[in-house]
Amino acid sequence: MRARPLSDERGIALAVAVFALVVIGALVAGTFFAGRLELQTGRNTLMAAEAAEAAEAGLNAALAGQTAASLLALPVDPDPADADTVLPHLAMGYNRSAVRTINRLTEHVFLLRSVGTRTDASGGQMASRSIAQLIRLVQADIDVAAGLTALGDVSLTGSSEVSGLDEVPELWAGVDCPPLEDVTGIRYNEGEVKFSGNGTVQGVPDTVKDNTLTTDEMKKNFDKLKSLATLIVSSGNPPATGPVHVGDPARCDQSVESNWGEPAIQTDPCSNYFPIIYHNGNLSLQGGRGQGILLVEGDLTATGGMVFYGPVFVSGTFSTAGNKNQGAKFYGGVIAGNVLLDDTNKLSGQALVSYSSCAVRRALQNSSTPAPLAERSWVQVYN
Repeated sequence: MRARPLSDERGIALAVAVFALVVIGALVAGTFFAGRLELQTGRNTLMAAEAAEAAEAGLNAALAGQTAASLLALPVDPDPADADTVLPHLAMGYNRSAVRTINRLTEHVFLLRSVGTRTDASGGQMASRSIAQLIRLVQADIDVAAGLTALGDVSLTGSSEVSGLDEVPELWAGVDCPPLEDVTGIRYNEGEVKFSGNGTVQGVPDTVKDNTLTTDEMKKNFDKLKSLATLIVSSGNPPATGPVHVGDPARCDQSVESNWGEPAIQTDPCSNYFPIIYHNGNLSLQGGRGQGILLVEGDLTATGGMVFYGPVFVSGTFSTAGNKNQGAKFYGGVIAGNVLLDDTNKLSGQALVSYSSCAVRRALQNSSTPAPLAERSWVQVYN
């Protein structure tokens, strides 16, 4: 008996369906895998961007937090790998933070580095970026070449004294100062130096008539410093100047107009505060003390034992008055009369104007401001 040929193929549908499900499943799995990779890549890119932003924010905050005093206190070391000075850790929320270090490469150039980190909720590091920036101290460029520089007559009365003999102020005996170098006592252009009483002038030489002094050149230097002013004094007759503290522990309150630093006590919180002080109009100082650079666009009158350390620039008349042992004292140098050539610069009482390269340098250095070396001067670095 012959066998009947097979013609029933109903079982193929199941095989095709299973195969199709396998193919579709593979496609779906591949799509989900590619999507997951893309999501993870996006998350990694986002976290890397957050770490980079944290590093840049840390860099900007570190630059804003630097002062001339803090930078000048760092040792000079041209090799950043030798001696990193660690700055305070900066936490920015959302699991972002930055660790900053700074190195002093030369006298006025510094390397600031910031490592930004993005972590997960448990503190595990997800991304890290490191950037670095070169910064420098922008310092006023001025030349003080005499104890007193004037563009008009100079009148010394009483027991007033002008000295170009370089010396370190007595209260700064332990301060790092440049080598002493004597200069002219009084340097002037037009007019004459007049004496009345026991007024004295010392210098190398005592007096010099310098025809190269011009109003335009002195005004140019005045305007250059004016653009860098850090303290604007609005009152023409402010209270006695001196250090002002706030908080516990005490810190120097630089927002107060009458706070002109503390030159007398080197351990005071304001001892490294050297503002560039500017006043528009006539200014009368009645006692107190201060340090930095003083700019007066008008006349300056100092009485009551006022003591100031640093260069003084007066566009009008510079004059002092005081009883015995109460004359104003200026250490650093005075430049006056850069507007009117017929101004009379009067020193009376027991006033003292004494040249001090130490006071000039400290005022210039400590009143300088940190700034990036060039636009967009930071770059990403790798360990």
